[in-house]
Amino acid sequence: MGKVAILLFTTPLQFQNSDTAIEFINAALEKGHEVTVIGMGDGVYNAAKFLIVEDMPSPVGRFKELSEKGVKFVNCFPCCTARGLKPETDFIPSASIESTTTVLEIMRDADRFFAITI
Repeated sequence: MGKVAILLFTTPLQFQNSDTAIEFINAALEKGHEVTVIGMGDGVYNAAKFLIVEDMPSPVGRFKELSEKGVKFVNCFPCCTARGLKPETDFIPSASIESTTTVLEIMRDADRFFAITI
């Protein structure tokens, strides 16, 4: 099928936005689409492994499960740096930290692009 890119600006602590993204991602996967989630601003926390809480459902835990289904997570390097987050220790294994140029290329190359904000 096609490539879908989702720009996620909000934190997983605002469950409604992350949950909306997760449901949208599941629907896209069911249709056979390749999905990339782009974390910008506080959206980088959606792939922060230190926000996974055992015995409690959390968006980050669900995003980790989605990564095991092939969903790619790309976080904006300047956004991570501004928040003191380190790529080698703070993120789920499938998350990468990329330059703004790479993030823009992912958006450009997507067949469909969606932004989930406040």
